[in-house]
Amino acid sequence: MREGVCSVIDYSTVLNKKVQAIKPSGIRRFFDIANEMENVISLSIGEPDFTTPWHVREEGIHSLED
Repeated sequence: MREGVCSVIDYSTVLNKKVQAIKPSGIRRFFDIANEMENVISLSIGEPDFTTPWHVREEGIHSLED
């Protein structure tokens, strides 16, 4: 493939029919709807590969203990 040229993948030729038959989850549809709206901040999934700062963890623990 030439540099800068993208090819379009026809997933119907590379994915198993059973995989193609899986319906998208309801939460996926929810994310799609929220993504189309203006002034919406998604707080749903977060960044699991980032470590939560200690002061945030401690406050969470403290609020559970109270």
